[in-house]
Amino acid sequence: MERLYQTYKDQAEFFLIYIREAHPDSLLYVPQDSEGTEEGDEILMKLGQTNTLAERSERAQQCVATLKLSIPALVDGEDNRVNRAYAAWPDRLYVIGSDGRIAYKGGRGPSGFRPAEVEHWLKTHLP
Repeated sequence: MERLYQTYKDQAEFFLIYIREAHPDSLLYVPQDSEGTEEGDEILMKLGQTNTLAERSERAQQCVATLKLSIPALVDGEDNRVNRAYAAWPDRLYVIGSDGRIAYKGGRGPSGFRPAEVEHWLKTHLP
């Protein structure tokens, strides 16, 4: 997705929307940015489920840092409204047209997460 973002960011807006933790209680190396650590240091961290907006915001920042993404990130609220509206769990790709309607709806991830399909759509539909 980072490559798609870099290629098309001047023609379309991209957002990663963090909805909730897809793999609660999994262990993951995440960048450590506390005082006294070197840039690039990572720690092994157990990721619990996120319930509050503050927890989700922190986890979204960790996700972007760990995956080294520059795509802007947004966070679904505690009411899970975005997740429910877009059936986004665990992940899904959408293109929303300039008219505000869904122009492309990918399948549910991980098997339905197909960036190549989104790229084909962008190549076909963007000026």
